Parts: sequence; C-alpha cells; structure tokens
Amino acid sequence: MDELSPEALPDGTRLGPWQVEGRAGYGTYGAVYRVRRTRRIFPPLVALKLARYPNDLRFEREAELLTRIRHPHVPRLLGQGTWKGGLHGDTHPYVVMQWVEGLRLYDWGQERSLTSRQVLRLLAQVARALEATHARQGLHRDVKGDNILVSPEGTAFLMDFGCGTWEGAPPLTEGLLAPGTKLYRSPEALSFHWDHRHESHVHYRATPADDVYALGVAAYRLCTGIYPPLATAPSIVGDDARDTLEVMMPPGQLKPLAPSLESLILRMLSENAQDRGSAGELAAALEAAATAAGPEADVPMRPSDLRRGSGGVNRPVSERRGGCLGPMVLMPLAAWLIILLAGNLNLAALVEPPSQTEDGGTTGVADAAVEDLQASSVSRENGPDGLALEMPKEPVPGQRRPPCGRFQSKIQGGCWLGILHASPPCGESYYEWKGACYFPAPAPPRPNTSEQQ
Repeated sequence: MDELSPEALPDGTRLGPWQVEGRAGYGTYGAVYRVRRTRRIFPPLVALKLARYPNDLRFEREAELLTRIRHPHVPRLLGQGTWKGGLHGDTHPYVVMQWVEGLRLYDWGQERSLTSRQVLRLLAQVARALEATHARQGLHRDVKGDNILVSPEGTAFLMDFGCGTWEGAPPLTEGLLAPGTKLYRSPEALSFHWDHRHESHVHYRATPADDVYALGVAAYRLCTGIYPPLATAPSIVGDDARDTLEVMMPPGQLKPLAPSLESLILRMLSENAQDRGSAGELAAALEAAATAAGPEADVPMRPSDLRRGSGGVNRPVSERRGGCLGPMVLMPLAAWLIILLAGNLNLAALVEPPSQTEDGGTTGVADAAVEDLQASSVSRENGPDGLALEMPKEPVPGQRRPPCGRFQSKIQGGCWLGILHASPPCGESYYEWKGACYFPAPAPPRPNTSEQQ
C-alpha cells in the first residue's frame, strides 16, 4: 500500500476511518475520491480530497477556512487527516467534505434553456456563499465556473476553497498576485501586477471585491457563452508594445437578458471596486430582481427559433432592442458615414468579435503570474473579390482619437469599432487588424461656438 500513488488509489483503500469507493477526478494539487466511513451502518457517501504532494499546507488552510463557514451553499467540512504513501512513504494531508452531486456551472447552463430569472436566483445563492465567507474575514480567491456546482434541484454550491485565505493567515505564495485563475482577475489585481512587475517582495492584497468581480466573469460567461476581455487597465496599453485594448460587449447585446440581470453583471464587472458593492448587497439585489422582474426575465437566452442570417452570420438576439437600430442611432451614424467616406458599412453590429478563451486553470500557490495578452491569430482567406483593407498607420479623416469610448478599441492612434461575428477577409467595407474586422469610430461633433458670448 505504501507505494500507491495519491492520485490513483484503488477501490477499497483505507485512509484513516474512510474507505475509497471510486475516484471522482483530480487537479493540479489534489485528487478527489468518493469514500464512506467504515464501521457505520449505511454510511453516507462523502468526498475526500487528497493532496498529490507531501505536506501541502493548502489542505490545512482549506480545512481551517471551512470550519469558519457554515452555510447551505458551501460544502460542510466533515473531517481531515493524513495518509502515508507514495514512493517514499510521505505524508499527504486530506480533507473530507459533504458530497455534492451536480454539474459544473457552465455544463449546467448548456443542458437547459436558461432564463434571466433562473440565473438571477442561482447567482444570488453563490453571492450568499461569498457573503458568509467574507463575514468570517475569509476570501475564496478562485471563484469560477469550475468551482460552482449546481445540484439536480438547482441548488448552487461554491466549491474548492484550496486557494482561500482569511485575515491573519500566513502567506503561502511567493508571487506578486494571490492564487487564482487568470481570466477572472480583477482590474486592480492586473494593474498591481503591471505596476510592480519588476519588483520583488511585494504582494497583492486580495479583497472581497476580487471575489465579486470573479463572480461577474462567471455570470457573463454563463449567460453569453464567452468570457469578457481580460480586465487590463487602459493606462498600461501601449507601454509594452500592445497598442490594442479589447473592449467588453454588454451581455445584453449577445443574448436576450432581462435589463436587471445585465445591469447587475456589469455592476460586478465595474472597473471601480467600490462600485461593485459587497457580496451581501449584490445577493440582495439579485434576489430582489428575480422577484420583481417582468415577463422579459422568462425569455430563454437561447431561443429555439434562432436562425443563421444570410451568409452564415449569427445575428445576436436582444429582447430589449427588438433586433433593429432606433432613429436616434441611425441619424448620427448616417452623418458619420458621410464624413468618414468608409463606404458601404454594415450597421448590423458595432462591436468586437467575442473571445474564445477558456478557463486557464487554477494556479494555486505554485504559479500566480499573469501571462501577457496574446493577439488572436486567424488564418487569412481570400474573399470573393480578393480585396481587404489594411489598417492605416494613422487615424483617417473624421476619426475619433483617444481617449476612446467604452466600446471602442485604440489601434494605431485612432479609435475603432469592431464588427460582431465578422472575421477576415473583411472585404472593401472594413479594415482588418489582428484577425478581426473594424471600421473607424467617428469623432464626436464639435460644440457650436457661434452662439457663445
């Protein structure tokens, strides 16, 4: 038995009073087994997470944090201990928790036609779990879709507190940032990493606002099927030869969301940490919205009658927008197009193509570095006319210059609007840049000075 690998224990293996009945899976730092307590009549099935590496302090910390949290949406801690094994008979800690039967958040969302009201109620449950964690001076620090399980009854559980901490706990990491997953990093965490990238012996101090932001990323991904862009602060763009900043498309432009749900997702993703509010305030707002929302909250996010438009382009559906541009939008756009002489611009979509990035995995205590943003690479194909407009090296006449608007990208000294669901070749209507199609954002009208005194 001493030569057994911690991530491949056979059925029947004993770990203290627990007996293995099968492996549920494993990650970078731990393997999860289905176990039952021995010498009990009809013992319930529980989960045992065993450290893959000897003397991993993460497990002791996770157990301590779970003892502080008592909440219906957080698995209960049932025990902890150590197992000696492996090639050298090392000591591997483990924690035993309530078994949660369910699906990971994004898998759960894919298996049903979600409505805004369902999502509001589910997010409120996770926010309540965070509220209980923060009330005990704790932080989860790795809120993401993979760490949220949904039971068949629709109950959400916030899982895996292995990256968590609490006020006064000794640090376990050496990097600039706290443990976490790159795609869910808050703007303040990424800015800190950039500002102190050449320094040593400095560490980012995570706050409850980081957990709230990460929940916003998970909510955006659940509703739209894509991740919002990394929350890189605009002030660092261009400082490292990156002259583009991907902008976030409001989720209601991708899926038919109730206005209250879209507003709360954008609130969680606010660049200003104070604007996000506490987890408790957010939970109350989500619960109130789920109760007060009208019939629009029961519209499926993936309508069964959604069809591909001509040319194979998916048209985004938005209940609030009715699928058309209002006259207050069309009039200034028409004037801008005349000024820009951009030629035959398609007004169907004015935003960047969605990112296809997936979860980057938990970095834990071993690696909290943030990878540089990588420009997507899309193979170039020849269009029917074989034409494509290359991005000009400077702004075109009538184009807006930085600072750019919220849904605009800074490219080559000018502000640009990306085209939804369009990819090169961009033809004669749009300009191509790093695997996407854009057209110039028009400069705002100049104030009328003829009436000034």
